[in-house]
Amino acid sequence: MAQAFDLLVVVPARSGSKGLPDKNVRPLAGKPLLEWTAQTINRAALPQSLALLSTDAEAYAEIGRNAGLAVPFLRPACHATDAASSLQVVEHALDWFRGNHGYLPAWVMLLQPTSPFRSPAILRQAMTLANGGNADAVIGCKEIQRNLTTLFQLRDGFMQALDNRQPIQASRQQTQPLLTPNGAMYLVRTDYLLEYKSFYPPQTVPLVMNAIQSLDIDTAEDWAIAEAFVKQGLV
Repeated sequence: MAQAFDLLVVVPARSGSKGLPDKNVRPLAGKPLLEWTAQTINRAALPQSLALLSTDAEAYAEIGRNAGLAVPFLRPACHATDAASSLQVVEHALDWFRGNHGYLPAWVMLLQPTSPFRSPAILRQAMTLANGGNADAVIGCKEIQRNLTTLFQLRDGFMQALDNRQPIQASRQQTQPLLTPNGAMYLVRTDYLLEYKSFYPPQTVPLVMNAIQSLDIDTAEDWAIAEAFVKQGLV
C-alpha cells in the first residue's frame, strides 16, 4: 500500500541567481548549500512527509538526489525566472503532488536553501505547533529590538518615524520586540494557501529563531558571515 503523506516539504533551488551565481549549490564548508537544508530535513525525520527539490537544472537535481531529496520533475522555465514567486513554486509542486497521488497533503512547508542553519529541532517544533492548536500557519521569525518610534521611512529626503504620536523610545528596556519573517521556514495549511494565495493566514504562529538560525544568504557579505559561523563552530 502506498504511503500517505500529510506534509509536503518544498526546497526551491533555481539556477539563475545573479547576486551570487549558483549560490544554491556553492560549497559551504565543503558541501553544496542546498545539502545543508536536505540534511536538516533528513535529521528532523518528520513523519508522513515527502521532501522534494524544485529546480530547473539537472545538475542541481543530481545534487539534490544525492542529498536525499526527491526530484520528480524539473521546474518549467516560466516558474524559474527572477519574477517567479515562492507561491508559484509551491503551487506547481502541489499540482504535481495532486496529479501523482490523487489528493493534497494537509500541510506544505517551504525551506529555502539560503537559510542553511535552521536546526532539525526547528522543523519538529513547527509541526508540533501546527498540530497542537488552532494555527493555520507557523512562520520562522526573528526579533527586532525596536518599536515603531525608532523605525523610519524617508519622506522628502528626511526621516519620519512610523509612529510619531509619542516620544522616541530608544532604550532596549522600553521596547517590546517586533517580529519579522526570517525566510527560514514557512509552514501553512494547504487549503488556505491555495484559496487565499498567501503564506500568512490570520491565525499564524511565529517560531522565533536566533540570529544564526535566521541568517538568509543573499549577498557576498552574507556568505562571509555564514563561513565565519562555521569556522567559529557556531553551527
